[in-house]
Amino acid sequence: MRSLRKFTLALGTLTAACGNCIHAATLSQSIPEENHVHWWNGLSLVNHLDIEGVANLSGGQTRGSTATGLWKGALALHTDKAGWWSGGLFLVEGLVANSGNPNAYVGDLQGVSNLTTPFAHISRLYKAYYRQTSGPLTVRVGLINPNDYFNTTGVAADLFNASYGIYPIISLNLPYTPTYPYSSLGVMASYQLDDTTFQVGIFNADGYTPFRRPWLSDGQIYYGEIDQALHWGPGTVTLKAGSYYNHVSSDYLQNANDPNAAAIGIAPSQGGFYGAAEYRWKAAGMDWGSFVQGGGAPNDASVSPVNAYVAAGLRLRNFVPNSPKSTLSLGFDRAWQRQSGAETAIEINFRQPVFKDFYVQPDLQYVVNPGANAVGAQVPNALVGILRIGWRGSLTG
Repeated sequence: MRSLRKFTLALGTLTAACGNCIHAATLSQSIPEENHVHWWNGLSLVNHLDIEGVANLSGGQTRGSTATGLWKGALALHTDKAGWWSGGLFLVEGLVANSGNPNAYVGDLQGVSNLTTPFAHISRLYKAYYRQTSGPLTVRVGLINPNDYFNTTGVAADLFNASYGIYPIISLNLPYTPTYPYSSLGVMASYQLDDTTFQVGIFNADGYTPFRRPWLSDGQIYYGEIDQALHWGPGTVTLKAGSYYNHVSSDYLQNANDPNAAAIGIAPSQGGFYGAAEYRWKAAGMDWGSFVQGGGAPNDASVSPVNAYVAAGLRLRNFVPNSPKSTLSLGFDRAWQRQSGAETAIEINFRQPVFKDFYVQPDLQYVVNPGANAVGAQVPNALVGILRIGWRGSLTG
């Protein structure tokens, strides 16, 4: 009860700090490119701030609460607005995170919060790249988070469980892979042909220390994806199918006996596949969305401990009358750990704009078999509560 009282007090403090808060852009672990609206001479400046409290209310490893704060700031230059050439964008983004460790209380596999980072404090250059668009072709080169473009499900973006962002067949089998809060040097291209989009990319496999050997000499991760939009009934279906292969060529990323091995964890070469389907439509004055997603890593247990993942969910936007962008999201996800068991999480999330550029977002998750342990080694199912407040600020002309 003491931990619960501490968490309740923390949430009350966060809510009071928010005051009478409003609308914010859809949450993303990176600031989306479309948020960069021309400000002055082609420049745009955007800041995101998120603060959350997480409490394991029952079950799991033990009761307890913790908190995380994340700031992201990005500066972009639009070449056409600057009067130079059309279709160009230079972008630089940094982040600072002070992260709690909910896993110490929940003991889960997938991660109940997508703000949590592997270390208590991280401050780093997150992205720095150039994008050029010419007709249906778009090319990006530089320091990139591949998960901004590959392996994404937009309808699931408001859910907190980390598996809705990057699937655990990638993040848990490749601890050093470039995804939040990490990125790496690479190049990618996308080509849109009517309602079909093709994407390919090659990136430094090491997101943990991307400038250690920046020219891919430690290894590379390759992505390929096809997205297809279809009109069906009152809405639109988006189908996505992709695959990845992580090739490791140095002991730094795969040899535990190397005294200089990556501190975040090692993993050998491996690959897998993923897919998703999203359906968006309008009804009863609300924007509806549903999704299913999943993937597999058909490798040996010593290579890919997490071998399969599946999730599904529903989103209702403009849920509260006369409150645009109020959003209710429901989600279900399940990850299988080879040779042990499976972990399932059920989530309900509500996002409410409550003042200009602010929002408040409570979340409740029930985690079945935290840690995906085998029978006889299981810990009690966990009930987890989260409250997040956020601010989205930008300079506009």
